[in-house]
Amino acid sequence: MSDRHAPLSCSQERLWFVERLNPGIRAYQFQARIDLTGALDIAALTRALSDIVRRHEICRTTFTDGPTGPRQLVHPPHPVELPVDDLRGAADPEAAARAAIEAAIATDLPVDRLPLVRWRLLRLADDRYVLLHLEHHLIHDGWAFNVFIEELSALYAAHATAGPPQLPEPSLQFADFAARQRAWLDGPEAEAQLAYWKRQLRGVPPYLDLPTDRPRTPKRRFLGAAPRFTVPAHLADRVRALARQQRVSLFTVMLAAFEVLLHDWSGRDDFCVASGMAARSRTETHRMLGMVVNTVALRADLRGDPTFAELLGRVRDAAFGALAHQEIPFDRVVAALRPPRVPGRQPFSEVLFSFHDAPLRPVRMPAVTATVTPGLTNGSAKADLNIIAIPHAEQTAARRGPREDRAVEFIWEYDRDLFDDTTIARAAERYERLLEAVTARPQARVSAVMAQKAVK
Repeated sequence: MSDRHAPLSCSQERLWFVERLNPGIRAYQFQARIDLTGALDIAALTRALSDIVRRHEICRTTFTDGPTGPRQLVHPPHPVELPVDDLRGAADPEAAARAAIEAAIATDLPVDRLPLVRWRLLRLADDRYVLLHLEHHLIHDGWAFNVFIEELSALYAAHATAGPPQLPEPSLQFADFAARQRAWLDGPEAEAQLAYWKRQLRGVPPYLDLPTDRPRTPKRRFLGAAPRFTVPAHLADRVRALARQQRVSLFTVMLAAFEVLLHDWSGRDDFCVASGMAARSRTETHRMLGMVVNTVALRADLRGDPTFAELLGRVRDAAFGALAHQEIPFDRVVAALRPPRVPGRQPFSEVLFSFHDAPLRPVRMPAVTATVTPGLTNGSAKADLNIIAIPHAEQTAARRGPREDRAVEFIWEYDRDLFDDTTIARAAERYERLLEAVTARPQARVSAVMAQKAVK
């Protein structure tokens, strides 16, 4: 089997040009830690990973310039080599594992050579392992990672028990999806989606000027940190209750509260908060690995000092509109709006708020307990502020779980050239207090909520 060429998807093309303009950045590399406890069969794990690389062309794809622009090259299947680091003799195996992970994620993933997805197994004890997953965003998004975890579980179970894997072959490969997407862009549906965004964002300021701890520079370095904060289960359940009462989603309530925080922080009442949307409305994309997620700019409208309940309605309408028009590439929207370009700045997308609630079934592996920690930081940042909410209860298929699973975990990724860690910690604390305030008084006006001493 020889290599085959294909165009980039629109999301891939955007990342390609960002990286070409900023050589050496690691903001678009993804890292996850999978803790495995029990009688792990390393040979079965290796064969399962090899099966995934065989099944999904995107796992053996590289990227290069072609005569008509960037292109992806799909390579023939190859067996996975799984390095194993035995840390059982270390004085502190967990500390040794953290050091090994930090060293591994500080490594560049060149996009013109295989592999763009890498695994490394760290053995901490006879029955304790860490599988490190490293992947470039050109072949990854959050939805795809959940599919990967599910397939890894099923394929490992098959190899560990000598049973047949109960997985159908993928119905769509990513290179074919990219070609279809390019054809779709020339059609009437894409034109209608673009017209919607031009109407929706007409007149909104393209940049959100948050007070920063240091002045901006024309050249971004993409240096960042990503502390994690947790909204506890009791408060998260109050937010869920308000969402049911107001007939909106959990995402809507949490985004609305974040917009209130930004309104108070910036002094603006009309601005954009960007968000990543799956853009997988077609069924054949649901089990496909690859970079599909698209950025959308959600207009935050706090004009007229609405009540929080009224703001929920505005946020709901903006979210519904975005869901219905999420497939037109973000770069096409920006180009159509023609905002003034400012060196070092990203119109309509300097602050992001995303929900990672793509379906994730329980990880079941014979004789092994698995715990997945996605989104490990590698010291980079994609934007000024990038908030990622992980509602574990909403991810599970049953949508019910132990009390501790009702909490919502937040990753607050931020640009270290702009903000101090204390500034972000205070913002995260204020956000939690805002959730307490708005769930207690949803009919209060935003100005009254912000006047409360409890949220200052």
